[in-house]
Amino acid sequence: MREIEIVEDEIYHVFNRGTEKRKIFLTHKDYERFLINLVLFNTVGEVAGNTSRYDLSKAFTNIPNNPLVKIHAFVLLPNHFHFILESLVEGGMARFMHRLEMGYSQYFNRFYGRSGNLFQGTYKAVLIDDDAYFNYLPIYIHLNPLDLLPTEANWKEKGVKNKKEALKFLARYQWSSLSTYLDIHDYPFVVRDFFGLVYKKPDDWEKEIIDWLPEEEIVVEAVVSKCASLSGAHLEDGFFGF
Repeated sequence: MREIEIVEDEIYHVFNRGTEKRKIFLTHKDYERFLINLVLFNTVGEVAGNTSRYDLSKAFTNIPNNPLVKIHAFVLLPNHFHFILESLVEGGMARFMHRLEMGYSQYFNRFYGRSGNLFQGTYKAVLIDDDAYFNYLPIYIHLNPLDLLPTEANWKEKGVKNKKEALKFLARYQWSSLSTYLDIHDYPFVVRDFFGLVYKKPDDWEKEIIDWLPEEEIVVEAVVSKCASLSGAHLEDGFFGF
């Protein structure tokens, strides 16, 4: 993965996974804690004291008004995450991601009685400076939860068996910003203006996803390879091949 300098007002694909590909989310509570931290740690000022006492609803009513980054999209999977972020201040993304990964690691290690690194090194960040990458990325990362649908577990290798059911599953998947773009589940920290220029209403997202859901193996391989090459990642890294 190439090293890049993070510049304010540019859009980046940010991702990481558990060390040794281990799961970083084991329960519903873990996902919620990560999202609470995602909200409360995104501030230029001091982080609210004793964040462990916040639940999601309380965090959502206390969104900082001086964020370090804009969160345009997110997807959380059992052993990794994807974000699409925009840094708003100098060093903002580094501060935000350091707080987020450090804070969640401390929670996870304390709660599960473990020690050591939870994530596989520092997060990866890739500048979205290519029109093709811009078009591929928001759809592709939102497709990743299909890995968790038993009937579509091999969708990347064999294509999707039932597009209608696949879309329904993706729309209802709780730990993804897609549900917000489809006006199903409101994550108020998701900033919709960037992708709203292309996908102006939920129907636009649904149509694009249906068009993208592959039915042939060659289509799947092409999509995965394109995203990987644009991001500077390799398929064996596990971020696009999983």
